[in-house]
Amino acid sequence: MNHRRTDAARLASAAGIPETDLRAVVSGTPPLASQLDALAPVLGFHVADLYVIADVPVPTALTPREPAAGAAIADLSRSCWHCRRTREPTSTSSSISCRWMTTSAPPPPLVYDQHEVGSGAILANLLCLNRNLHSPTAEAKILALLTEGRVYLAASTVSGIGRGRVALTADRVAGFATTLGIPGGDLAAITAVELRETSGPDDPLAAEMARLLWNCRRPTTAQVEYVRDEADSMLVAVPDDAPGVDWNRVRHHHGRWWGAPRR
Repeated sequence: MNHRRTDAARLASAAGIPETDLRAVVSGTPPLASQLDALAPVLGFHVADLYVIADVPVPTALTPREPAAGAAIADLSRSCWHCRRTREPTSTSSSISCRWMTTSAPPPPLVYDQHEVGSGAILANLLCLNRNLHSPTAEAKILALLTEGRVYLAASTVSGIGRGRVALTADRVAGFATTLGIPGGDLAAITAVELRETSGPDDPLAAEMARLLWNCRRPTTAQVEYVRDEADSMLVAVPDDAPGVDWNRVRHHHGRWWGAPRR
């Protein structure tokens, strides 16, 4: 509320909940699910994200349907990011992604203890669980992709953030904000990490990709893989003599790179 420059009376009125109940929550009373449901749209949060921020179990109806879809989501994001300027689909590459399809059930997704760890666990759970990325490796790839390498972390570092063993920095919080599609100022307020005023401008493509991550959290593995294959079909064959600076190389298949021109 301090960051938004609002008070309990105005927020309670906008959310349609009694002011006394909201003041009790602000004072430390655990929030009710109905209160979070009412507050989320007023605050501009996804309901499931507000549950995580409040350290309240996310209802089953709002959780990802199949954790196994996480690997396909990471691949889909990479293809969509790099083929964003490709206009004509190419059917010859439609079968490239078959070797990335899930062949076995992964272990249960990591859940970080927010009560013990705090802010680092909140960010890791928002990305790993609520975006169905399933693993620190997938989280690290998505962070690097959507921040264009500004937040390039090892999977162990991402896991360390979730476990409270690695400190949050301004750059890392800003990177999570970009990837989650949550305003940096809001995450700064939640994590108590002050962001630099010189942080880069908002990237419309990163915002679009953050929405893609959110929209892929509920489809089944097969549905995500279908969309991923459609994205892969937009990749084109990279010329053998193409300079590395001119092309995004996305997939390697049968001795040939497939990708998209950076221009």
